[in-house]
Amino acid sequence: MTNRPLIYIDDDEDDRMLFEEAIDELFPKMPLESYDNAVKFLERLSKDVSNLPKLIFLDLNMPLLTGFECLKRIRKNMLFSDIPVIIYSTSNNVSDKEKCIGAGANMFVTKSKSFDEMKQMLTEIVDKFMY
Repeated sequence: MTNRPLIYIDDDEDDRMLFEEAIDELFPKMPLESYDNAVKFLERLSKDVSNLPKLIFLDLNMPLLTGFECLKRIRKNMLFSDIPVIIYSTSNNVSDKEKCIGAGANMFVTKSKSFDEMKQMLTEIVDKFMY
């Protein structure tokens, strides 16, 4: 496992708490950083390029800066362009998915309806992108 963190960006506090709980159960030693908006995350990213994220989960619908706009900014910077970005949203809209994949998202995942489904999804994605 890497020391580079997994990042979760979501304005919904309950979603962040569930995500953090699931990661802690599944991967207790994994470094995790969570942000309540994309602006804070992009500020962190620009200030600390020595510890780039290994994987980013990004909510689509957020105030200040949408997940789509954040994705575009990540993909614009050559330092960050290889970091896998998973759009993790309540949306199951096909056009949202196509737009995000077209802008460089590695995956578009609709938020799980249950905690067990979330843990299964996280296990599959972390195994695919972090190992």
